Amino acid sequence: MLKIKLENTSPKCYTNAMELKQKMELRRLLIPELNQSLKILSLPLQGLETLVSEELLNNPFLEEASKQGLPPPPKKSLSGEELDFRMSLLTKKASLQEVLLRQLGMFANTEAEFQIGYEIIGNIDDNGYLRTPLEEISTGLGVGLFEVENVLKIIQQFDPPGVGARDIAECLLIQLDLIDKKDPLLRQIIQFHLEDVAKKNYSSIAKALKEPLEKIEPLIKNIALLNPKPGRNYSQEEIQHITPDVIVNDDLEIAINDEDLPTLNINKAYKDMLKNNNLDLQAKEYMAVKLQSAVALLRAVHRRKFTLRRIAEIIVEIQQEAIMNDLSCLKPLTFQEVAQKLNMHESTVCRAVMNKYIKLPYGIVALKDFFPSHVKNQNGDSLSSNYVKKIINDLIDKEDKKHPLSDQDVCGILSKDHSLNVSRRTVAKYREELKILATAYRRER
Repeated sequence: MLKIKLENTSPKCYTNAMELKQKMELRRLLIPELNQSLKILSLPLQGLETLVSEELLNNPFLEEASKQGLPPPPKKSLSGEELDFRMSLLTKKASLQEVLLRQLGMFANTEAEFQIGYEIIGNIDDNGYLRTPLEEISTGLGVGLFEVENVLKIIQQFDPPGVGARDIAECLLIQLDLIDKKDPLLRQIIQFHLEDVAKKNYSSIAKALKEPLEKIEPLIKNIALLNPKPGRNYSQEEIQHITPDVIVNDDLEIAINDEDLPTLNINKAYKDMLKNNNLDLQAKEYMAVKLQSAVALLRAVHRRKFTLRRIAEIIVEIQQEAIMNDLSCLKPLTFQEVAQKLNMHESTVCRAVMNKYIKLPYGIVALKDFFPSHVKNQNGDSLSSNYVKKIINDLIDKEDKKHPLSDQDVCGILSKDHSLNVSRRTVAKYREELKILATAYRRER
């Protein structure tokens, strides 16, 4: 007689299967809420206001507190101090780095990619070029070079076209790829003959490529349509209205700015309607989904506020001197340090900080500015890059303009007088960030 062993019918197996099904169902419900929470955490206040307004229109379970009969607050005329505050909200428009970080938040598939991308974007200059070697980024993050190269390829697909290139040829080739222009002759001109293009030495290009001049000239016109400095479209001189997410006053008291954010409630009438047993099944399922979405939104907004406050408290604790004076007093601080203090994941701190602004006693700055890069002195102590920049700025201010300091001279002074081992390339980078001209252009005759 054939005996069949029914292994899956035991009570234990049945219980395990039920537990697995429950866990999978819970995961199915939690993943959308987690994604929404991360999205809301990444939004600046203005973006959050837009999202909440849309949800109020689309979700019947959401209502503003004023809809329950609370009278709107009376309008009052602004005092001089309040007018000054409103005027202080006029600040520089989003930088190239901030625009790229927004795109990174959408296209990074993993937290590791986000971390690598954040480092790459931090090293892209105002023209849109990546000036730091990938090997240096790889070593600094402790990740493989292949991983860094892959994330750079992702960033090179971002707007503005050509961003993240290492040189002008790569910048122009990226732009050709994005518009799917495959002409091999055009690519050869960009790769090997840009110097002749700049000098308008078209006959030399035609001779080198063994092509008639009539074929070369139209291709060069195509090159002229490309943008060799994609980052310049994000000029920091333009002005726009920025609302700070965090406010710190003279007494170092912290407020999370939600003044213009509607106070949300769950609509009681709709909630009671969902309990009606006579409700159509399809309508009931639809309403259940909307209720779940409304509750998730309320949780995410609360979590964003709570997370921002905790991060702001650490920033104020560590960066008091910079908050009360100026950013040249910044101390070294990393996302990882804040994450460890708050028992959070580092990527959570990154998402909370990016695209957010903080109102200080002397003006509005980006939250990310409180996380400066740093250098080590000869004793191994970490110092903020802003501190080093201030020294460089002071040295150049006081230099003999007939014999201005070279970047190598500055390196020597930093080492001898300030015990700072900074490379010539780093000095040049900091000088450019300070908008200080090179030695030859500072010399007075």
